[in-house]
Amino acid sequence: MDAGMHLLRRQAAQNGSNRGQGSNSLSGIISTLVPVIILAAISLTIFLILRRRYTKVYEPRSSDLILWDEKRRTPLNNRGFFGAIFDFKGLPDHHVLERNSLDGYLFLRFFKMLIFISLAGCLITWPILFPVNATGGGGQQQLDMLSFSNVLNVNRYYAHCLVAWIFLGLVTAVVIRERMYFVGLRQAYFLNSVRATRLTSRTVLFMSIPKESQSVEALRAALGRHVRNVWLATDCKDLEEMVEDRTKAALKLEGAEVKLTKLANKNRLKSEKKNPGSQSERRDPAHWIDSKKRPTHKLKPLIGKKVDTISWAQEELPKMNTKIASEQRAHTSGSAQAVSAAFVEFTSQAAAQRAFQLAAKSMKKSMEPRYIDVQPDEIIWKNLKTTYAMRKTKMLVATAIVTLIIIFWTPIIAFVASLTNINYLTNRVPFLSFINQVPSVILGVITGLLPTIVLAVCILLVPIICRLLAKLAGEPTLSAVELKTQTWYFAFQVIQVFLMTTFLSGAAAVTTQIINDPTSAPTLLAENLPKASNFYISYFILYGLAQAAAQILNVVVLILFVLLGKFLDNTPRKMYNRWVSLAGLGWGSEYPKWTNLGVIAISYSCIAPLVLGFSTIGFTFLYLAFRWKWLYVLGNKVDMKGEAYAKALKQLMWGVYLSSLCLIGLFAIGASKSAAGIGPLVLMIIFLVVVVVVQFIFGRAISPLEEGLPLDLVSDDAYDYDVLEEKFAANGAHPAQVRDQRQESNVTGTTAGGVDVEAHKDKLPEGNTGNKLTARIRPYIDSHFYAPNKNIKFELPIIDYEYYDAYYNPAIAADEPFIWLAKDSCGVSSMLVQQNTSHGVRSSDENAWFDEKNKLHWNPEHVRKVRTMLNEKTTTTAAQGSGAQARGDEIRG
Repeated sequence: MDAGMHLLRRQAAQNGSNRGQGSNSLSGIISTLVPVIILAAISLTIFLILRRRYTKVYEPRSSDLILWDEKRRTPLNNRGFFGAIFDFKGLPDHHVLERNSLDGYLFLRFFKMLIFISLAGCLITWPILFPVNATGGGGQQQLDMLSFSNVLNVNRYYAHCLVAWIFLGLVTAVVIRERMYFVGLRQAYFLNSVRATRLTSRTVLFMSIPKESQSVEALRAALGRHVRNVWLATDCKDLEEMVEDRTKAALKLEGAEVKLTKLANKNRLKSEKKNPGSQSERRDPAHWIDSKKRPTHKLKPLIGKKVDTISWAQEELPKMNTKIASEQRAHTSGSAQAVSAAFVEFTSQAAAQRAFQLAAKSMKKSMEPRYIDVQPDEIIWKNLKTTYAMRKTKMLVATAIVTLIIIFWTPIIAFVASLTNINYLTNRVPFLSFINQVPSVILGVITGLLPTIVLAVCILLVPIICRLLAKLAGEPTLSAVELKTQTWYFAFQVIQVFLMTTFLSGAAAVTTQIINDPTSAPTLLAENLPKASNFYISYFILYGLAQAAAQILNVVVLILFVLLGKFLDNTPRKMYNRWVSLAGLGWGSEYPKWTNLGVIAISYSCIAPLVLGFSTIGFTFLYLAFRWKWLYVLGNKVDMKGEAYAKALKQLMWGVYLSSLCLIGLFAIGASKSAAGIGPLVLMIIFLVVVVVVQFIFGRAISPLEEGLPLDLVSDDAYDYDVLEEKFAANGAHPAQVRDQRQESNVTGTTAGGVDVEAHKDKLPEGNTGNKLTARIRPYIDSHFYAPNKNIKFELPIIDYEYYDAYYNPAIAADEPFIWLAKDSCGVSSMLVQQNTSHGVRSSDENAWFDEKNKLHWNPEHVRKVRTMLNEKTTTTAAQGSGAQARGDEIRG
């Protein structure tokens, strides 16, 4: 036995305790597993009961699936939950790619990759390391005997070194392969005919434009003849405030009139109940309105004048409309103050890619950063006026704040970590001695389940803060905000949730020894770090089972839809908005959680291989849960274009680096005791150096392909929009009609961008597309582009953007508000519609009504009629009223 274990037992005997220093690994895991299994079972049961009743919560995309299924003639209808979730043939993940989003498909692929890595790790490490560790002679108990801490003979380190070379080398190869697959898939996705001709695919956002170039003429001269249209960003602060005030006034009017209609209808129903058979519907609508109950409000809180809400809004809205229209004309005519940003549309995807990748060197620094394929609804307009220097300064400040957050979160993490090994501290902290009398089951909950829950709660605020800081730092798009959040939050996850917890948990286990002999601290900590894996076994149990169950139950959306919706949705517009909206994932906060779990599994793979078994199970449950959600529930709120997946792959390599460094540290301690430890130490150092060099070289080679499309694959002629417009006009066809025909194209024979596949298989990239190694890896990437994706049809539903307003600030393009009321039997809504119209306020009471119980209704099957009536700027395809939101766009000139 090692000296530390002798010391622990001797002190335990002196304190009269026979269990204070023992391992609690098994009881902790069991105590975590049992309540989590019960919770998961309860959640799944509730889900199965409620699934058919609340289809908007649990299956809003189901009709979308039925349409997709009918095309492929595979059985889908009337299948149960388990039949659907385990049907990998009838419902492949490619459905998510074709009918939902690239991001959703890659998110599922990320979990499949983690499952493969964990399972492969079990097959590689367990047969070798379990026997080596279990017979290591370290005297460890329970699950600790399966870890590196139970090995005393330094010669056995060669086994760990060999396994590390094989497994960590495999992880590195998988990450490299996935990065190449991503580039190939991304090319197929963006060169698809539907995507290639989108307005967003041909538009580039230029930032930090010099003052002398902030005009349409200057930008056309600088960017060449392929510029088709330019939207100059203007300072819309005052206009935005005016539009916001008008929107508030319109919603006040709408809410007040719906409320008044409901009160009048209530009076009618009471009258009919007291006088059955009376023909109350023939009475004047005003008869049912109680003038004392007309909605009122104060112009200023507390001290403002009290006014009749309906009369006030009917008078104010026309004045606001006139003032806003005048201000909007100032922005569209070019007389408003311009800011240093512009959206430039090119005639083809190829021209846009050239401008994005190969802008003139003289303007490179002054027109950075650049963004392509920016969706209009993801632009943070107020950040467009941030200058380059100001953006850099704000980003430095934001990064410094995040760094401070990471540092000062340590005391919280220290407390959580101490709970995992609190029974080791009882012999030095007298007031904790009562823990020695706590039953094993309760102690297991304290050391296993409780720290995990506390840790999860502690980190909830971090991504919220990171996302807010990214916006304040000047990021111009929501996707850029999510990527910055992903970077910061991953750093927090690795440093605090993983490294600090691991270190402090190991330190808690040997606090007594360190106090008695401070010089033994490095050795004792290194030898006890494998014991911290018990915490992460509990962590995988909680995240694998509990999180999977929580994702399936969807309790937050259920509460919002059933409870809050029932009490808060008091107008047709609120009911409609809740119905058509789909839940999405915050990519910046979602990926880091699971990437960090992958890093933990890889890091512990060679010193506590049991973790890989629990990570395999945990990732499998999570994959199945998210598979259900992406097939039936989720939409894509922010189009990341796969960039979050690419960043997660790079971050996952930290597992390889940390695992190698941990083994190097452990081998170094062994080498200090015996010369036999030098061999494994040198081999691990060599391995780490090789991996770092390989990753650096490969990263430089593939980065250009991850950032933009190869210029040799995009065609100027195939989808030059000016040429297409002439063809459309000559044939008398609308662009959407031709688009629907192109939508069926895939990457069989030719790419969706119109490039002959066979002609380009061996063609080297042209222009600024990387270095010589980039050209060498292109054939491997092409194999992922042409072969696996040849049968994928990107059937992307369409969002129609009003072309000329597409890249104007929404305040510039905002229409006059439309008041949507609900029809009632006594004619009050019709009377209010006439009054609104006479004041110049657009309104209607169609497609919504009050029933005979005075309950408000609207018909989800009329979602398209409602959207047309409200004259929304963005028309979103919803599959048969399911509310499924899909992303895409078309020019309507």
